Amino acid sequence: MLSIFARFLIGAATSCSDITHEEYSQVHIQNDHAFSILAVHMLSETNDRFVLVRDPHARSNYTDTHVTPTVLAQLRSINDTPRSSGAFWISWPRFLRYFSSLTISNYNKDNYDIRHEGQLARSSTQSVSTYEFYLSQLV
Repeated sequence: MLSIFARFLIGAATSCSDITHEEYSQVHIQNDHAFSILAVHMLSETNDRFVLVRDPHARSNYTDTHVTPTVLAQLRSINDTPRSSGAFWISWPRFLRYFSSLTISNYNKDNYDIRHEGQLARSSTQSVSTYEFYLSQLV
């Protein structure tokens, strides 16, 4: 499932306008913060989807009732990044609840950042197509 994303950097951010700082605090996820996406996986027997998220500062201590010990054992066979690195598995519905945006990018050493949002180009005069994805509800 991840092989198509192997050359992409994927990030997610929290800052949902309908969730208070208190709720983020209660679930132990940093508010107004950027995270990296390390893996995604769907369990074939239940079709439940999960996302392995990493807090680069390792300050989030999120736990998900959908990530039971049995489910966690299956997910760890996909990616066993230790929790101490700031990584945690979150179910897709909870991911949609707490994360407000998803950014998918690709690094190419021949391109350079011209310091304008969403624009990477070989020269400062080259126009670039950009795509923005917004998380809504589970389809």
